Amino acid sequence: MAEGDGESSKTKEIQDQKPRSLNTDISTYVRFKNRCDRIATLFWFDFKGELVRYSILKKGEFIDMNTYVTHPWCARETVTNDRLVVDKRPVYYPTEGQFDTYRLVYIDIPVYSLRERCKQIIWKAFPDIDPKTLDIPRVLSRELDAKKTVSYTDYKGLFEINKNCFELRLCNRCIVRLTPRHLNLF
Repeated sequence: MAEGDGESSKTKEIQDQKPRSLNTDISTYVRFKNRCDRIATLFWFDFKGELVRYSILKKGEFIDMNTYVTHPWCARETVTNDRLVVDKRPVYYPTEGQFDTYRLVYIDIPVYSLRERCKQIIWKAFPDIDPKTLDIPRVLSRELDAKKTVSYTDYKGLFEINKNCFELRLCNRCIVRLTPRHLNLF
């Protein structure tokens, strides 16, 4: 095996491990700012890889943290526990900075898959729905059933109820229709 192959496999092995804090050798300063419409919970991964809640931030709020370059952070939507991104990544590793200068890092909503986005909208519109009554694959029904509580901002124009069906408009070409047979609304 070539020397470079061993190094790249060792790097991949470290990246595949559960995030956790490693040491307190190099300190750094980070300002975490929530710029999404959801309430964000900021977590630090401790030395065992366990999540430690540090702060709950509403839109526009921030917290200044004295941390270390080997200490990973992540954020989740407070009520639903949906993942958010920190500096465009699911897990943020601080970089070394200048003393007493806080690096601004944003907490944002990631680009969710169409599947995840559909589930979020259904959870918001019908928090008490029995997913077993929907004509959908069992795996989706189980995923919907596993998550009962939801709190999202208003998504004006995303759904419409009429006497024939409920429509979820994800974009101009993506519409999910649920009929009264699926929902006991009408």
